[in-house]
Amino acid sequence: MTANGHDVSTDLLFSTSTTAGKPAPKAARPGADPNAYKVVSVRLRAAEYECLSLQAKALGLSNNMAMRVAARRIGGFLETDEQTRQLLQDITDQIGDIARALNEIDSASAKNGKTDLGRLATLRAAFGHEFVQLDALLRSILNLSRRRVDGRLMLQKAMLG
Repeated sequence: MTANGHDVSTDLLFSTSTTAGKPAPKAARPGADPNAYKVVSVRLRAAEYECLSLQAKALGLSNNMAMRVAARRIGGFLETDEQTRQLLQDITDQIGDIARALNEIDSASAKNGKTDLGRLATLRAAFGHEFVQLDALLRSILNLSRRRVDGRLMLQKAMLG
């Protein structure tokens, strides 16, 4: 469909309910702050829309969520993927195991007055290793400027290629 020489077929995908002939959007959920969100309208070409839809669907996301993730990434918001969350959980579990083993050494030492220094040294080294892993992962996640640069580079690559 064209209007004033412009293809507006994809415009219908993102138009308001009055222009598209569709029912009004659902009301915000009860208790939700109506000013907490701002609506951003995006006009995509048909090929861009198809690419977005296919990639979003492959990741199990709605088009809206895919656009929100992209916007958040460009803005430098904190987003972690499943692999990163799993790494954090694994490190946390390992640190918990080390803490339990240290408590066992402490209890045994309190009972018999002797400390297993070899086991204590092994646990200390393991804790140091896990802490270094955790520190590196948290630094990469929390590095705001890097997240913003990564998001902007993704946007620039998409615009150029």
